[in-house]
Amino acid sequence: MNIHQPNQMAVLASLKSLLSNYNSEKAAAAEKEITSIIADYDENFLVRAKLIENWVASNASFEPLADVLFDLLLVHFLSAESHIEDYFDSPEWEHIEQKTLDMGSEMLNLFLYIGEANENEVEIGLEDFLTEFLLVEEDEFQNEYRIYESLIVNQDLMDADLSSIRNLKDSVKEDTGLKEYFVPIVLFFQYLEDDTQEETLSQGLDAFETSIYHSLISFYKP
Repeated sequence: MNIHQPNQMAVLASLKSLLSNYNSEKAAAAEKEITSIIADYDENFLVRAKLIENWVASNASFEPLADVLFDLLLVHFLSAESHIEDYFDSPEWEHIEQKTLDMGSEMLNLFLYIGEANENEVEIGLEDFLTEFLLVEEDEFQNEYRIYESLIVNQDLMDADLSSIRNLKDSVKEDTGLKEYFVPIVLFFQYLEDDTQEETLSQGLDAFETSIYHSLISFYKP
């Protein structure tokens, strides 16, 4: 097994959990169709991104998941062993970035962080994510600080109950792209190793939040 396979397995596990927790009736067919796009190594990435976009357009009930589906496609693509070490400086990557500026979500950073932490056997935690991965304390990463400020400034976040987390969500700025993911992200870090909370959590989350939360758990433990 090469070092990139775990990330690819995590993507597929996360995809299955994302879809099944969002719409259990249509999940099996959706998983099959999206997996065939994500895992089509012979197809150009931008073509696959367009296929995902077209699939969502034809399956409107899954439209709220469109950005996360793109994130998972991109994580799977980046985990391919054919990518050279300085790939992010290549003309190919620059072209992909330019063509996909409006696609994806802040979940991408979290998926990449979890994958890197698992690969390097680093203990996953909110502080580590913010300071060691996003480098929010560094001057040159102040845009990341602005986006994740709601997670940074609330030091007691890890002890907050669901009601308090929802209240904090209301203060998250719309333009950060973090607001709709705020609750499941916080819960992911809170209950990372506490599976006994899952049934209780599912009673307090809507379908979108539930799907995002479980997709993170499945990515962490495929």
